[in-house]
Amino acid sequence: MKNYKILFIGKEGDKYSIKNYLYLKKNFKYVSVIYNNLINHNVIKRKIKHWNGDYIICFRSNYLFKKKEIVKPSKNIINFHPGPPQYRGIGCVNFAIKKNEKKYGITAHLIDSDQIDNGKIVDVVLWKIKKNSTVDKILQKTYIQQFYQLKKIVSYIKKENLEFLIKKNIKYKWSKKLYTKKELNDLYLIKNNIKKNSFFKILRATVTKKFKPYVLIHKKKFVYEN
Repeated sequence: MKNYKILFIGKEGDKYSIKNYLYLKKNFKYVSVIYNNLINHNVIKRKIKHWNGDYIICFRSNYLFKKKEIVKPSKNIINFHPGPPQYRGIGCVNFAIKKNEKKYGITAHLIDSDQIDNGKIVDVVLWKIKKNSTVDKILQKTYIQQFYQLKKIVSYIKKENLEFLIKKNIKYKWSKKLYTKKELNDLYLIKNNIKKNSFFKILRATVTKKFKPYVLIHKKKFVYEN
């Protein structure tokens, strides 16, 4: 068991975050955790300020690091991004489905600047999107694959050979395009004059257990229910 000090930032109430945290606990002697939600960013900020260690590992966290926080760990901050390098930002699965992508994937990368999804790429995993796969099904596979990706990266950290893995993935480059929350919100608004084929494509790209697309009629919101 390595003596590295790890700070894990996961998502509150997320079973995949808990699984990843427990795996880190098995492999490193000193692992502390904080679970991110929409309102506890100040708590995370204080935790980082008073924490000293080697690696910060982020999974399903929307916390944005300040420049002075990026240099806090003695080694690296590693983020597990739920999309391939060509999909930076938010709503990666939604936009990939909308664009009829044949493949999807995940990207582990360093957070080495205050730009979103822009650091050195550590590892990329790609797979084929099954025909008519839903957002929820792709996301479920994404989080499962990210656990195996975490296991791979942990093995390289323990061998103190993370740079070798980064060099193996040097062919992958981030897209210049950064998808924003506004663009995702716009995707969920179904236009009144939408064509039939586009309508069903938007449904596939937006319908989840938690979120649904909607139309506006006379400034009133009508949510799609399947």
